[in-house]
Amino acid sequence: MKTVFVSAGEVSGDHYVASTARSLKDKGFDGRIYGLCGEESRTAGIVEALWGNDALHVMGISEVFGAIGAVWNLLRDMRRNILKTRPEAVVLADSPDFHLPLVRSLRRNGYDGKIFYIAPPSIWAWRKYRARALAKYVDVCLPLFAFERDALIAGKCEARWIGHPLVEEFMNLDIKREEVVKNIKGPPVGERVIAALLPGSRRSEIEPLYPVLSELYRSLDADGAAPVFSVAMGLSPSARKFLAERLAVSGERYYEGPGRQLMGAAGVVVGASGTATAEALLLRRYMVVMYKVSFFTNLVGRVLLRGVKFALPNILAGEYFYPELIQERATAENALACANDWLGESARAREERTRMMDELAGQMGRPGAAAFWAEQILGERE
Repeated sequence: MKTVFVSAGEVSGDHYVASTARSLKDKGFDGRIYGLCGEESRTAGIVEALWGNDALHVMGISEVFGAIGAVWNLLRDMRRNILKTRPEAVVLADSPDFHLPLVRSLRRNGYDGKIFYIAPPSIWAWRKYRARALAKYVDVCLPLFAFERDALIAGKCEARWIGHPLVEEFMNLDIKREEVVKNIKGPPVGERVIAALLPGSRRSEIEPLYPVLSELYRSLDADGAAPVFSVAMGLSPSARKFLAERLAVSGERYYEGPGRQLMGAAGVVVGASGTATAEALLLRRYMVVMYKVSFFTNLVGRVLLRGVKFALPNILAGEYFYPELIQERATAENALACANDWLGESARAREERTRMMDELAGQMGRPGAAAFWAEQILGERE
């Protein structure tokens, strides 16, 4: 194999692509890896970035509509490139509303190379019809969780899994609170309990959630905690600018290192749903999960996603182990109450919850996911 085309629309997807590219290189692959990616893949120097993924940093139905022109042009350009360069493998990560039309168009226009899909659509939650497209156009799905693999196989898709890539990354993670505190910008933290505030990785997440978290910041600060905003390393330039401007005006504490470092040093985590919930679980940190979207997206979601849990630990547990504050419930008052419930719990109650975290983390599989993905792409392992 000499050429691999990659496409990662989200920050998390870019991380999966970067990890897979590193594993490909570790296994002796010396060919070209190129396509659409984010900051991690670009700065690591392992992926030739033909396009940045800023255009795909949208969330929800109405946000997608607002960016549809740019997204359509990007899809067309990528399809033309793939059909011209004919890579032996196409590796996609996340962003199903973009990637499913891409693979459909590729197959219909004669692309006959292998297509691999890392973190494919969550057909177990809604839009189960996507399984038909995955089965028809994608050679191998590489989901993050066992329950996703089982749902894909039930939908007649080829799906393979050994674990979530974060399991390996968190195995020997050594987080020193004093090192994190030293790099926090803003008012001093001292000995106070850190409350990590995670506004998200996309501007469409940050804009609606930041005002709520800013209000929560003031309440936590007044109660004696040390709230600290996480400025995610993989933010798009527009998202980083938006957040930086507001933090500069407010004078609130913030941390620009890896979000997992801040979470590991914190006593409680509050923030946007997403990969951070899995990271909090692996760190055995209690998290208050928040989610705010546009009015139209919320209206559609109420119909299609009734009863669906968003946070990964809750999906694994089959119950609301982490509180989920969605839309109108995503208020500073509610988040403060949930955070204080945890901070005020007895040592025995915390031990019980931590044991539950141990059990849920065990469901995330074993180490070696990125290497396993690379083996699938290279055809070394069935």
